[in-house]
Formats: sequence, structure tokens, C-alpha cells
Amino acid sequence: VGLGPADHHRHLRARQLGQVAQHQHESAGRVPPEEVPGASGAQPPDVPFLQGLREGWGIVVGRRWLSAGLGAEAVYTLVVLPAIFVLGPVLAKQELNGASSWAVIVAGFGVGSVAGNLIALRWRPPRPMAAVALFLVLASTQGTIIGSGLPVGGIAILEAIAGVGVALYWTLWDTTVQEQVPPDAVARVSSYDYGISIGLMPVGLITAVPVTEAIGLHATLRWMTVCGVVAALLLLAVPEVRALRRPEAQERDEGPEAGRAR
Repeated sequence: VGLGPADHHRHLRARQLGQVAQHQHESAGRVPPEEVPGASGAQPPDVPFLQGLREGWGIVVGRRWLSAGLGAEAVYTLVVLPAIFVLGPVLAKQELNGASSWAVIVAGFGVGSVAGNLIALRWRPPRPMAAVALFLVLASTQGTIIGSGLPVGGIAILEAIAGVGVALYWTLWDTTVQEQVPPDAVARVSSYDYGISIGLMPVGLITAVPVTEAIGLHATLRWMTVCGVVAALLLLAVPEVRALRRPEAQERDEGPEAGRAR
């Protein structure tokens, strides 16, 4: 029994977290031990649950790139993913060759996600959130791809390209959160991140069916893509998103200026 699309997406984000850990490990090798959080052996103080939520929310709203990124993720989870999890198999059953066709499409996505993971292992874009928004545009096209009317092979090829976008979107997003949020606050911010990606999923899955019954399968798939792409472009339009730079890229840019200042 092969993995379904939902399994692919769950395992994909699990792999992104593994890559984030690798990025952190590589970065830790360039940081003096005394500057590594927690290197002294001291444990952060326990924070009451509600206080932790409040502090995490303060960090989210205090960084516009972060709050905008979570908003775009909410649209992707609520609107775009049901196109793959619910409506994709329905379309394969009604218009293609059922499970065998859907297996080819899912395999195409899997190949693309592996390629995206390999790229993410080495590529460090200097403006990570701008890249996140662009790859979210690519990831959001899956509804239109599935409902394109192309032969199964054509859909699988386009899903492979979308799989690259999905892998890079999640990897760069998770890595940016780890790099830009204070280490002792990452868990609090991640609680909102995963609350969105997990909590909104059932809502999207439930609402996809009545929407499809009201406006039709293909129209629903097209509108799912439109909503996801618009959310990603709105994310890219946020100045703080375009301006955010990776720490090492910012250090390289500031180095000569700092040297002249001294």
C-alpha cells in the first residue's frame, strides 16, 4: 500500500524539521560555545502555559514578516490542501482511471519533493521570506494542476514541479523561524505555526465538499488556486518580508561598513 497525498505532506514537513536541525548543527559549528544558547548547561525557567501563549503571540504580532507568513500558511492549509487531500482523489475517480492514476500523480509529487529537499540542503537564499512567498505561489497551483484536464502523465510532471515548491516553502519557512526568532521563544511561536497547519486542516477538509457541490469540482479547484496564489502574493507585498535577510547575508553586507566605522 503506497503513501497517500496526506501522508506525503505530513512526512514532508517532518523532513523539513530534520533539515532545520541540520542547518542549526552546521551553524553551531561556526559559533563559539559560549555564544550557543543553553551551552552553559542552564535550563530556561518554566513559564506558565497562558503566559507562554501571550509571549508567543507578542512575538508573532511584533514581527510583521512572521504574522504575514502565518496568515498565508493559514490560507494554504484551509483552502489549497483540500484540493489534494479531498478533491484530487474524487477527480481521479470520476475523470481518470481511479486509484492507479492518482498513484502516478502522487508519485510525481513525491519525486518533486525529494528534489526540493536536495536543493534545500545546500541552497541558502539571502532573502528567505521572499523565497518563501515565491515558492508558496508554486505550491498553491496544485488545484489548477489537478483539474487541468491534462493526461495523467502531464499532471504528474506538473505535480513534481509543485512538489519542489512545497518542499522549499516548508524548509525555508521553518528555517527562517528558527533563525530569526529568539531561541527561547521558538517553541512558543511554533505552537501557533502548528496550531494553524494542524488545527485548520479539518475545517478545510469539511468545507471543501459543500463548496464543490455548490459551484462544481473544477471551479472549486480553480478558486482554491486563486486564493492560495493571492495569499502568497500578498505575503510577498509586505515590505518586511522582502527586506528580511539571513543572518550571515546581513553580516556580510554590514561587514565593510562596520570596518570603516571602526
